[in-house]
Amino acid sequence: MAKLISVETALETIFAAISKQPILTLPLTEANGHVLAQTQYAKLTLPPLDASAMDGYALKLEPHHTQGSMLKLIGEAPAGAPYDGQVGTDECVRIFTGGAVPKGANHVIMQENISADGTNITLTEPISPSSHIRKAGIDFNTNDQLVTAGTRLDAYALALLAAANHKDVPVYKRPRVALIANGDELREPGSDMQTGQIISSNPYGLAPLITEWGGEPIFTGISKDDPDAIRAHIKNYANVDILVPIGGASVGDRDYMKPVFESLGYTPHFSKVAVKPGKPTWFGMLNDQSVLGLPGNPASAIVCAHIFLKPLIMALTGNKQQANTVVKAASTQDLPANTWRTGYTRAHAKIDKNGQISVTPYPRQDSSLLTPFLSANCFLVRPIDAPEIKAGDCIDIVMIKPLI
Repeated sequence: MAKLISVETALETIFAAISKQPILTLPLTEANGHVLAQTQYAKLTLPPLDASAMDGYALKLEPHHTQGSMLKLIGEAPAGAPYDGQVGTDECVRIFTGGAVPKGANHVIMQENISADGTNITLTEPISPSSHIRKAGIDFNTNDQLVTAGTRLDAYALALLAAANHKDVPVYKRPRVALIANGDELREPGSDMQTGQIISSNPYGLAPLITEWGGEPIFTGISKDDPDAIRAHIKNYANVDILVPIGGASVGDRDYMKPVFESLGYTPHFSKVAVKPGKPTWFGMLNDQSVLGLPGNPASAIVCAHIFLKPLIMALTGNKQQANTVVKAASTQDLPANTWRTGYTRAHAKIDKNGQISVTPYPRQDSSLLTPFLSANCFLVRPIDAPEIKAGDCIDIVMIKPLI
């Protein structure tokens, strides 16, 4: 019997075996969701000059300026066309939002707070304590560090990079992940079902998760329980980065998945993990492809994808975020002591008005059940040989959906 290793050792083994994906240069329009490969710096200062925060009049504010003061209008400064001159005492320049503040000016009066006769303006309201001027560089200056390597790019990072005059960025290539469902009993959704057949649901649950985690899922279809069929599936996807065979990894007479991989030169790194659910999870390398075998039971496949596939994808892309962050919560129930496998129990966590998090495990945890995932938002994590828990005691959870 293959030796079981801990979840921690399994993850360390995966990280030691892989190399990061190649680096691509992509235009900003195509970079969303990719992980930045090199830290990016500002190519300019923003704003580049002192700029007006609103439409109004720029003036050199002096102590004698009060409600009722009259100023001579000497020009205008729309955005993109600065006033080429200097503002003197009792003078002003018509200015618009984003316009460069003229030399000599240090204050902008809102247009609602003046009356104008074409050549002069009169201040009709008390002077605002705010200058209504955005100082040069209040957002960033040239050569400021903006977005660090390992950041997964989103709308906000891309907007910042665009504002800093970047048109493209170096990112890690998204790993292509081929999902190989295996079993004579499996049928695609929508099939006319016969006795003993079941729907192949795993790829439809795993593919959206792979996309969410930064990979590109590929459906390879269903492979029959036949060595030649399995071999053809593997060879047809020799150009992907991760192969994910689902099921077919037990020791029955018709479990051909591992032997076929081994016949193609697969190097095993581990064959079983002390985890519940998901003990049959296995990992190794086929040439430069990562091979992560997941259990065939739907709940086990999804749980183990969170535990092992998510960190694998994130490590390949250099994503600096922790894949599965542990959060502390108060158990709402008594829980028995754990045994020889790390347990991942589907559960629901909630936060009260005082910011306290509590968690309740679902009573049904069979590895074939998908319905608990609809309302579960976390896994309750029980380390190997963890002692019993009393209601109200603190326990570890890993969020898989937002905590609301």
